[in-house]
Amino acid sequence: MLTEADGQTRRRQESNRKLLYAARRLFVDNGYDATRPQDIARAAGVANGTFYLHFQDKEAVFLAFAEQAQDELVARYEENLDGVIGLGARLEVILRTMIEYGSEHPGVLQAAFLDPVMIAPHNDDAWRIYDRISDFLSLAIGAEVSGSEIRSKWSLSLLSQGISGFMRHAMIFAGRKQLDVDEVIEQVVNFVEHGFGDERSH
Repeated sequence: MLTEADGQTRRRQESNRKLLYAARRLFVDNGYDATRPQDIARAAGVANGTFYLHFQDKEAVFLAFAEQAQDELVARYEENLDGVIGLGARLEVILRTMIEYGSEHPGVLQAAFLDPVMIAPHNDDAWRIYDRISDFLSLAIGAEVSGSEIRSKWSLSLLSQGISGFMRHAMIFAGRKQLDVDEVIEQVVNFVEHGFGDERSH
């Protein structure tokens, strides 16, 4: 039987969901500076005061949106990687998943991964969210035997950040030159595998 407390919890969860959805849409469409808390509340269909029951300020809801979007992408990585073995194959899945997610949700990757530290440079949570970019190469390596050797010789966090930036610009270039996405992914995967392979052969 649903108690009054249960009902309040569900209403609070629903309000939070609506606010995050509205914030996501407004931040991506209008940008951080042009979005106000009252705009988010209005778009969510809740009272202005309800916004502040859930979030301290605009910065807090932005970081919550960014983390939510990252969680979605990571969950999709893990789902698509299930049963995939080998660095090259796993990295291909991750890059393809990243590109597909970006196509399905225009503007979200930029907002969720890069904007937090531009918006809140003194906020540790913003840097924690930004640093999640550093995880995908470790995820690509997984538990394979060579993974420990790679980890001992390379800064996977540094390389993940670099490849993320490279992919961003590579996809802009590929779109302008009408290059095939599969070709872009293949080039990056082969480049990374070759680098790691050369190091292991020494």
